[in-house]
Amino acid sequence: MIEPGSIELATGEHFDVCIVGAGIVGSSIAMALGERRLHVAAVDLDLSGRLSSSEKNAGGVRATWWQAVNIVLCRASIEYYQRIASEVGFRQKGYLWLYDAATWPEALAHIQLQRHLGHRIETLSPIDVGRRVPEIDRLDGIVGATFSPEDGLINPNLLKQHYRAEALRRGAQFLDRVYVTAIDAGSDAVRIECWRSDDEMPDAGLIRLLTQDAPGEAETGHLFTITAKAVVIASGAWSPHLLRLLGLENYSEPVRRQVCLVDNRTTNLDRYGMIVDTSGVYFHNEGPHILAGYSLPKEPPGYHFNYDGDAFFQAEVWPRMYARMGCMERLRHISGWAGLYEVSPDRSAVIGCGAPRVFEAHSFSGRGVMQSYGAGQALADLIANERYGALDATALSRDRFTHGEPVFEALHI
Repeated sequence: MIEPGSIELATGEHFDVCIVGAGIVGSSIAMALGERRLHVAAVDLDLSGRLSSSEKNAGGVRATWWQAVNIVLCRASIEYYQRIASEVGFRQKGYLWLYDAATWPEALAHIQLQRHLGHRIETLSPIDVGRRVPEIDRLDGIVGATFSPEDGLINPNLLKQHYRAEALRRGAQFLDRVYVTAIDAGSDAVRIECWRSDDEMPDAGLIRLLTQDAPGEAETGHLFTITAKAVVIASGAWSPHLLRLLGLENYSEPVRRQVCLVDNRTTNLDRYGMIVDTSGVYFHNEGPHILAGYSLPKEPPGYHFNYDGDAFFQAEVWPRMYARMGCMERLRHISGWAGLYEVSPDRSAVIGCGAPRVFEAHSFSGRGVMQSYGAGQALADLIANERYGALDATALSRDRFTHGEPVFEALHI
């Protein structure tokens, strides 16, 4: 058990846990550890998150999943977001998910589990869909739908800032522009060797650092060491580098996801939450515009941040939206972006103790914002007490890959 205490660093600081990666998951863990009176350092190469998955997602939050552990962690997160809704822009307008003949039986097969775990979910006929969302006037291919009223939309940046503010209030330290060069998990402590840039880096410099595993010659900075009782790897799509430093097998890979901001002056979807079509395109109102995304089935893995712009919108997004809603005929592209999912073999996160004094929370496969609170609370209990508390993430341990116990999540966009 790690009691609130200290190990003195060469820098004069005292930490119980060092978190590598301070995106939305790492910041949640920092808050949760602070709640348990552990002293925390969180380091990140770019605290602003310019390339972070936390900043480049579509803002959806749902507990509509097919695996119990994912439902439970998301429900715990949603219950927390309800309490701070005005602070983080949480709007519980629901998820409307449309199914075709191939996927509808699978959806029905999981309704009982979802309801058993307390997740409110309705089943709808195609006619019900048209009545609920009159803008969906082309029902071809829809066999059934689900609507989950407690799901919704959130501002990920505000949520991350909330976690950080709560962590800072409890004594956590956040250090920017830090690249980890080595990690030595010894019998009595963990030593994290770090390099810190003297200056802000452009996106190109960040990508070079994060993909080439070493500082470039052009950067100037200094070396230092953090010593703590435990380390947490929470670096999202950038975790493979840290796992290699620790000699732990990496199971996940980064995959690009593109999101468009589009305009249709005659249609406002503000009454609705997220809508997921049978074609895989998903969309929701975003201020005066519409945010729409689509995951290419054969997207190659890699650290790709190029956004394909209007060509992507014209080829992949607009045809699918217009095929479902006649009001989207004059839909036009405004802008967009590309970000990374860190996708595991079973499309579920890796959470737990990877080695003595080494903990991890990564590979959320697009579920980081949705599960950030629940995952942070679960892992903090494991670190502080050597066992899970009310939220048990045992099923998401890395051991599942070697034991043949995958937690495959098919409801994935």
